[in-house]
Amino acid sequence: MEGGGSERQTGGRNSLSARDLRETLAEVGICTWSLNPTTGRVTVSENCHQVLGVPARSLSDHDAFQAVVHPEDRGARAAAVCCALNQGGRYSIEYRVRQADGEVRWVRSQGRAERGRGPAATRFRGIVYCIDERRQAEARLQRLQADLIHVSRLSAMGEMASALAHELNQPLGAISNYAAACDHFLAEPGPVRIDEARDAIAAATGQAQRAGAIIRRLRDFVTRGETDRQFESVAGLIGDACDLALIGVGEQGVEVRIDPGPPGARVLADRVQIQQVLVNLIRNACEAMRDSARRYLAITAAVQNDGVVRISVSDTGPGIPAAIADTLFLPFVTTKPTGMGVGLSVSRSIVHAHGGGFWVDSTATGGATFHFTLPTVED
Repeated sequence: MEGGGSERQTGGRNSLSARDLRETLAEVGICTWSLNPTTGRVTVSENCHQVLGVPARSLSDHDAFQAVVHPEDRGARAAAVCCALNQGGRYSIEYRVRQADGEVRWVRSQGRAERGRGPAATRFRGIVYCIDERRQAEARLQRLQADLIHVSRLSAMGEMASALAHELNQPLGAISNYAAACDHFLAEPGPVRIDEARDAIAAATGQAQRAGAIIRRLRDFVTRGETDRQFESVAGLIGDACDLALIGVGEQGVEVRIDPGPPGARVLADRVQIQQVLVNLIRNACEAMRDSARRYLAITAAVQNDGVVRISVSDTGPGIPAAIADTLFLPFVTTKPTGMGVGLSVSRSIVHAHGGGFWVDSTATGGATFHFTLPTVED
C-alpha cells in the first residue's frame, strides 16, 4: 500500500478499459443489458447470441426480449422486471430461453434498477448468463437422491421380509382352510351345510381382502414415483405407517402405545416419504429392543405452539452408543450387523426437505427417542 494506495487507481495504464471489460465478459459467457425505463429500449452486448441464441440487433425492446423467453416463464420474468422498475433495487431471476434453433437453455439474469429524485426508475441494467450446467447437475443430484430414497425403502422391506412373509401366510393359510371346509360342507348337501359353506366363503373373502390390503400397502411403499406433496392428516400418516412397520412386532413381545395427536392436525407432505421415515424409526426401535428385558415402544404426535407438529418414536433399548453418537446421521453409519446405514441419513434428508427438524434424545438409563417436526397447515 505504498505511494498513497495504488489499489485506488482509476486511470492510467493499469486501469481496466471498457474494451477489456467487454472482452473479459464475452470470454466468460456473460452478456450485459440495459433497459431505458422511459422509452422501453433495450441495449445488449454483442455476445448475447452466445447466451440467448439470437442476434443482439433483434433485442431492441422489452417485448422482443420477452419473445425469446420460454412461454411458461414469461409471466414470472415480466413480474420481476415490473417489480424492480416500480420499487427499485436489485433484480434477480432464473428462466428458460428458446433459441433460434429451438434449443432451450436456462439462464440467470440479475441487475439493479436505479432511481433519480422521483419515484420512477431512471436506469435499469445488469447481466445475463447461462446456468444450464448447474441446472443439469441439480437435476442429476435430485435423481440420485430419489434413487437413494427408493433403495432405502427397498432395504427396509428386505429387512422385514420374514415378518411380511409370515403376515401374508396367515390369511393365505386361512383361505386354504376355509376352502377345504367349504368343499367338505358341499359334499353333504342340505340347507344347513349350504349355510355353513356360505359362511366359509364369506370368511375366506375377508382373509383375501386382508392379504390384498397388505400387498397394496407394500406396493405403494416400494413403488418409485415422483415427489407428490398433498395435504395429509398426521394421524393418517402415523396409522398407515404403523400398519406396515408393526407387522410381526406383537410376536416379539413389544408393548406398543400410539398417540397420533389431535385428529385435525394436517401437514403438506409426500405421504410415502413420511411413512418411510416412520417405518425406519419404528423398525429401528424394535431392533434396538431385541435383547431388552422390557420392550416398550411409543409413537406419539403433538402440535407445538410454533406451528409445527412433533412426531416422536421412543424405545427402551440400550440407547445410542457413545462411539457413534456424533456420526449417527452420516451415511453408512449403523449399529446393525447387516444394515446399510443409510436409513437415518435418508430420513433426516426427507424431513429437512419438508422444512422440518430431526434429532434424537438418549438418556443415561437407556432408551432413545427420535423426534422430527413438520410444519402444520391451516384448514
